[in-house]
Amino acid sequence: MDYLPQFKEKFKGFKIRRSFKENIDPEEILIDTEKPLDLQDQKLETPLKARVFVIFFGIIIIGLAVLLFRSGYFQFLKSEDYLKLAQRNSVRIYPVLAPRGIIYDKNLTPLVNNLPSYNVFLTPQDLPKDKMERETMIEQISFLLDLNPKEVTKEISDFDFEKEQRILLIGDLAIEKILMLQSRLGDFPALTVENGVQRQYLYGEILSHILGYTGKLSKEDLNAFPNYSTAERLGQEGLEINYEEFLRGKLGQRQIEVDSKGRQKKEVGVEEPIAGQNLVTTIDIELQKKIFDEVSHMLASLKIIKAAAVAIDPRNGKVLSLLSLPAFNNNLFEKSISVADFKKLEEDPDNPLFNRAISGQYPSGSTIKPMLAAAALEEKVVTPSTIVNDPGQITIVNQYNPNIVYTYPDWKAHGAVNIYSAIAQSCDVYFYTIGGGWNGIEGLGIDRIKKYLDLFGFNKPLGIDLPGEQGGLVPDENWKQKTKGEQWYIGDTYHVSIGQGDLLVTPLQMASAIASIANGGKLFSPYLVDKIVDSDKNSIKVFEPHIIRDDFIKSDNLAVVRKGMREAVVSGSARYLADLPVKVAGKTGTAQIAGQEKPNAWFVGFAPYDNPQIVLVIMLENAGEGSSYAVPIAKEVFKYYFKDFVPR
Repeated sequence: MDYLPQFKEKFKGFKIRRSFKENIDPEEILIDTEKPLDLQDQKLETPLKARVFVIFFGIIIIGLAVLLFRSGYFQFLKSEDYLKLAQRNSVRIYPVLAPRGIIYDKNLTPLVNNLPSYNVFLTPQDLPKDKMERETMIEQISFLLDLNPKEVTKEISDFDFEKEQRILLIGDLAIEKILMLQSRLGDFPALTVENGVQRQYLYGEILSHILGYTGKLSKEDLNAFPNYSTAERLGQEGLEINYEEFLRGKLGQRQIEVDSKGRQKKEVGVEEPIAGQNLVTTIDIELQKKIFDEVSHMLASLKIIKAAAVAIDPRNGKVLSLLSLPAFNNNLFEKSISVADFKKLEEDPDNPLFNRAISGQYPSGSTIKPMLAAAALEEKVVTPSTIVNDPGQITIVNQYNPNIVYTYPDWKAHGAVNIYSAIAQSCDVYFYTIGGGWNGIEGLGIDRIKKYLDLFGFNKPLGIDLPGEQGGLVPDENWKQKTKGEQWYIGDTYHVSIGQGDLLVTPLQMASAIASIANGGKLFSPYLVDKIVDSDKNSIKVFEPHIIRDDFIKSDNLAVVRKGMREAVVSGSARYLADLPVKVAGKTGTAQIAGQEKPNAWFVGFAPYDNPQIVLVIMLENAGEGSSYAVPIAKEVFKYYFKDFVPR
């Protein structure tokens, strides 16, 4: 078939253009002749427009300007920061811990020492960068130091590297471990060993509730004390925390040049630390030891373990002794106590960490009676010569139902008693009468009882320089209605009048109240630190006695109460003390506790009777009669304290 005619017909509108090129490009073979193209459209490559060149060069200029600005910023404005960073990589600044101040007793006998120790530090940036190698090294270090690798890893992840460069792993490593570690430090460039100081409590549990202890800083501590090093120890309880600002001292620092692997090359600068200031306490350590021994011996004989004792100088409020049992060995906390061991202490049902002397709140039993007697004399409810006939009990008929009779017993029928014999013999009926009223005597009533007990320092903390002091409770109508949703009855007043019911006091409050009777009416705030001294024992700060109130009871009325307390020793419930060479005045107490097998045994007293120098309070939980178990302890303590006493 001849296709040529058809081909010509189909492409008759096209013509072949000849080119001077030797080679013809495909796109140049066919050109549409029906629509002539201008010269510009016939070009295969179109030149860029001028606007494109402007944009392109604008971008280049802006980029160069940014680069120049950033270069200048880092060179001039940030040069100091980068210089510091460079120096930090070659020179490291490590804090040097300051020794804490020493704590002394009143006679400058040390109660605390600072012992040399060895601190092991970890610099995380010197650990391997590879994750597996890093984990392996942490496990090796943990094994070497008897640490938990998970805890070490967590400590590293929680560490604030902006604040410091290294972590204190352990601060009390034994010398054997140190020698072994020193020989292997080349294998662990992230570890360094330095000399440190470890707190030593010379009397352990005898003073643990007074001195407290120190511990590593928690995250919360570091937020509260931002100027502390993570390697420092912070007072946690007792005087250690209460006088932290004086005991702490001032950090020093060392500047160490290191190589690229973090190995120390040389020390390039040092600022020596400044040791903390020293405390001189009011404590008589020999008296404290004696009370500890006597109370512990009695507890062991009774197979009980809970007690408290306080001794105060009534002339100024200085605390001579303060004891709470069971106690704890505060040296445990200086040896990096484990979480498990601390939890064991914290969850111990006998609560050895609890300071019963200032925080324990107990029914006072009959030891409250001297204060009730003073209030009744002050309010003229009775006079020294007022006689109350004690038949052995009081009976009260219910005003709404005569068939209901309430009985309030005494421990025996005392017959006719006055205020002296009532205190001496601990006559409950007499104190029911002056407290709630009976047989023609109006009584104080709970409002006036509360008023005077408040004046004697009950119902609120006294402000001793220890953490955790409690205020006790003097109940009244409002309290009972609010707390129990019940009205107040005369029986409630009777119970408070003999130190039972809802009345709660601390041993410290009882000591301060008795001191105010002994000294003629001055209620002091008890305190434990007499002064702050420097290393040469020169006084920096002296703490003066603080009188909370005075003259709230007439001196004549207090003299009557003191005489009643003296008769308690001469012929009453505390007569076991009568043969001491020094005249003692006192009062026993036996406080019933709901759900407890035996009552708490109390004794409160002071000596010498004519010129009081010491007030003593003994309280034994679940012991029995105060006259049987608290008084014998008091006798041994008074005998010791006045061993050189010569009667006039």
